[in-house]
Amino acid sequence: MIARPWIFAACAAAGLAGSPAMAADLLDSIAGKHVLVIGTSNDAPLSYLDSKTGAAAGVLPDILTEFLARQHIDAKLEVVAMPFASLIPSVTSGRIDLMGDAMYVRPARQKVMDFTDGIFFNPESLDVAAGNPAHLHRLSDLCGHAAGTYEGTVYVDMLKKVAAACPAGSALDLHLYPTIQNAFADLSAGRIDAAIVDSTLSAYALQQNPGLKFELVADYVPEDKIDTVCAFAVNKDSSPKFVAAFNTAYAAMKADGTAARLFAKWGLTPTDFFLKP
Repeated sequence: MIARPWIFAACAAAGLAGSPAMAADLLDSIAGKHVLVIGTSNDAPLSYLDSKTGAAAGVLPDILTEFLARQHIDAKLEVVAMPFASLIPSVTSGRIDLMGDAMYVRPARQKVMDFTDGIFFNPESLDVAAGNPAHLHRLSDLCGHAAGTYEGTVYVDMLKKVAAACPAGSALDLHLYPTIQNAFADLSAGRIDAAIVDSTLSAYALQQNPGLKFELVADYVPEDKIDTVCAFAVNKDSSPKFVAAFNTAYAAMKADGTAARLFAKWGLTPTDFFLKP
């Protein structure tokens, strides 16, 4: 899924009714005001605020920077950080210009926001205590255990579906957290047995902090990778010019290798895993 300059990561649930359309297309607004306000849940390496420099960091901010450069727009990126579940309401209310996080494209969300073309695929991972002492390998294995995820994500519905199918006497103890960091903390401390979270964020968290006492289940098979495509989003019917310009520019970034270079810069390799179905 906390104010920061450009940030994005994990992927979350439904939205509210859209607010009135913006007076000007976002692309024109950025060029005129030289400011783009982005919402983020502050998740590295996708998008986060660098605590040392105060600047935006991550692959998604880099993509936006490259896009603005290709549009010859000189603009300041301002970020409003928040729990992931607040991103959609913030777009529809006009609090932010752009949903700048890693959000899955879903029909319910498309009713209140317009999405760009897909930026990358971000399938979920099954994270468990180090050594996988409970021998958890698939979602159905979570019955009889405590498992969690962070609020606002499609993973909530995923775990509720699992819980509904658990046999009598083997219930799933579901824990919901405001941030992914809270989920990691409880998993590492042994307060839950497993967590369903973004694979990119799990891998990066372990890379940055080997002291975390959890691991990704190597043989876990995501439910549907094709359905995990993530994109930027603006308020419904507000900025067709911005969406079209970004789509054209990002297609060029993928074709000329720029997108792959940016993903590799942030350790998201092999890049084809994230950029291709």
